[in-house]
Amino acid sequence: MHLLLKHITMLLLLAFAMPVFAVDKSEVKKKWHTPFDLYLDAQEAYDMKTAKIDGVLFLDVRNRPEVQYIGLADIVDANIPMYFQNPEFEWKEKKDGVHGSYRKTKNADFSAAVDNVLKSRGLTREDPVIIMCTSGSRAPYAAKALHKAGFKKVYTQVEGFEGIKAKEGPNKGKRVVNGWKNHGLPWSYKLPTSKMYFNFDPEE
Repeated sequence: MHLLLKHITMLLLLAFAMPVFAVDKSEVKKKWHTPFDLYLDAQEAYDMKTAKIDGVLFLDVRNRPEVQYIGLADIVDANIPMYFQNPEFEWKEKKDGVHGSYRKTKNADFSAAVDNVLKSRGLTREDPVIIMCTSGSRAPYAAKALHKAGFKKVYTQVEGFEGIKAKEGPNKGKRVVNGWKNHGLPWSYKLPTSKMYFNFDPEE
C-alpha cells in the first residue's frame, strides 16, 4: 500500500511538472475548430517544439510567395502549402465589389507530402504535428485533411505567422495582434533548401 501511494504521488508530481500547451476551445473561432480540438498560441507552439525538438513536427502551410516575401520561422521543419497560388492568377472579387484577391488552388498531395516529412524525421502519424499559416484561418483545413488521412495528434497555431488584424485604432486592418512575428519569436527571410516543398512533394 505504501509503495502504491508513493507511485501515485510520483505520477502526480510528474504530471504537474509537465508544461501544458493549450488554448481553450472557447477562445477559438468556431469556423477554426478542428476534429482534434488541439489549439496553441504562437508562444505555446514555440515552447512545445523547443521542448521536444525532434519529437514534434512543425509545419508552415502558407504558399510559396508568402514564405519567400514574408519570412519563415526558424524552427519550422518544412513548408508544405495547403493551397498554391492559382497559375492563371484568376481574380476573386469580394462582396463589397471593390476589393478582391487572387484565387488559390488546393494542394491535392498535402497529406502525402506531410507523410514524406514525417518519414524523413523518423516520425509517424502518432507523433504530434503543429500547423501554422498566416493568421490561423488555413490551419484548420490542413488539420482536417490530416485527420481524414489518419493522423492522431494535430495542433493548430491559432494566431498564425503574421498575427490577427486589429479591429480598431490606428492600425485597424493590419496584422499587429499576436502571431509569431508580433511575439518576437525567431524567424528569417532566409529559406533553408532542406525545408522547402520540392523536397517532400510526392510528384517530384
